[in-house]
Amino acid sequence: LLSLLPAPLTDGAVLTDWRFVPSMQLGGDAFGYYWLDSNTFVFYLVDVSSHGVGSAMHSVTVMNVLRQRALPDVDFTNPAGVLASLNARFQMGAHNGLYFTMWYGVYDTRDRTLTCSSAGHHPAYLVPLDKDAAQPLGPPALMIGVIPEGEYETQRTTMPPGASLFVFSDGVFEIVTAEEQRWGIADFLPLLLEPSVPGASEPDRIYAAVKKAAKPGPFDDDFSLMAVRFP
Repeated sequence: LLSLLPAPLTDGAVLTDWRFVPSMQLGGDAFGYYWLDSNTFVFYLVDVSSHGVGSAMHSVTVMNVLRQRALPDVDFTNPAGVLASLNARFQMGAHNGLYFTMWYGVYDTRDRTLTCSSAGHHPAYLVPLDKDAAQPLGPPALMIGVIPEGEYETQRTTMPPGASLFVFSDGVFEIVTAEEQRWGIADFLPLLLEPSVPGASEPDRIYAAVKKAAKPGPFDDDFSLMAVRFP
């Protein structure tokens, strides 16, 4: 899977960095991004149910469909349309009972608008340059593969200059602490607002903070975190 993940983007109208740490068991996390054209940036994260080779292979299959844009008659600038097409194609009854959650976003550099949709996935979080708040983005909807008639909504947001959007899997926040306390997303979100660390990317800084809070040993689930910045 690591060979399928995109290289960080260090210059241009969109900057990206990420941290991916696989769990001891093979997991089903995958993420990617690409320029659809000179003004349109697409990025997404997939989290397949269960663990093991089947989940990992399912996430690779979904990734390849997205990378090759192999969804006939689909407008890839329409997140709801993409999710609906994936839902029709990947029904769990035909894929060994596997379903997946997903977050999908499209950024237009001309007016700095982000259009996004979500399928059973928690929101992504928009953090402005001054880190005064974390705004959830991504309307809730059913995960992909459960029912054929899945319907998805879109949300449009203007990206402030210098803001970052954090897109991540539940393995980032569903940890057990050294004190045997089980975290939820509310325990994790304050980490997004903490000061940057010189010499460390935001994903690396956040991973270090989660690792410090967690009980010793590997995580139970994949840790997948993308930071997408809009200069």
